[in-house]
Amino acid sequence: MFGTQNYGGGFTQQGGASYRPQQAQQQSAESLSLDDVMQGGAPSAFSKDDPIGTSVEGEIVEIRAEQQTDFTTGEPLYYPNGKPKPQVVIHLQTTLQDPNRVGDSGIRGVYVKGYNIGQLRLACRQAGVGDHPNVGDHLKATFARTQPAKTRGYNDAKIYDYVVTPKKTADLNTAMNDPQAAAPQQYAPQPQYGQPVTIGQPAGLTMQERQQAAQLQAAGKNVQEIAGLLGKTVDQVVNALGAGSGQEPEF
Repeated sequence: MFGTQNYGGGFTQQGGASYRPQQAQQQSAESLSLDDVMQGGAPSAFSKDDPIGTSVEGEIVEIRAEQQTDFTTGEPLYYPNGKPKPQVVIHLQTTLQDPNRVGDSGIRGVYVKGYNIGQLRLACRQAGVGDHPNVGDHLKATFARTQPAKTRGYNDAKIYDYVVTPKKTADLNTAMNDPQAAAPQQYAPQPQYGQPVTIGQPAGLTMQERQQAAQLQAAGKNVQEIAGLLGKTVDQVVNALGAGSGQEPEF
């Protein structure tokens, strides 16, 4: 995914109004497990030593917008103009397991800020979900490249690519690929008396029905009467009686 304009991690204009973190807030009824909370919260999906190309993906179980904080002091961060620096915190249900975390639920945090907010917005618009993903959507985040820092002494910015798959699309794909969802067997309608029998017509009478047809014929019933009594077509009765006797039935 190619980059969008650099929003600098600040507030952006949408529809003439300042974008506020609460607009992106979507929370599930249940996200972090007790073990996650007791161990200090869900670990980050990425680490500082990840090589370019590292990806993490999973279903979004929680998403919220909040203010960035200083990594060392925990103090909230602001721009020089006094506006708070926002970030989007997304918790994904992944298949990752850390053997050092007791009861690891696999939930990992993805922190989107700075230039990457524009990257995530672009992915969401391409997926047709609006300006932000929602709980239940599938998100894949990939460490794509670095961008040189504009200020001396700062680390290069890490740029991530995102792919968002809406929940309804994911559910539809699952249903369409369900091996148990085989197409029901199609049966051709039974032709009525006087209508031609076409190729693909269901097979004729069962052995029991043939015996019944023969008994009815022996009792003096004609093929039209036998067909009505058995709920079959005249052609099926004719074919069945002919096959059973080795000769053409009498009308």
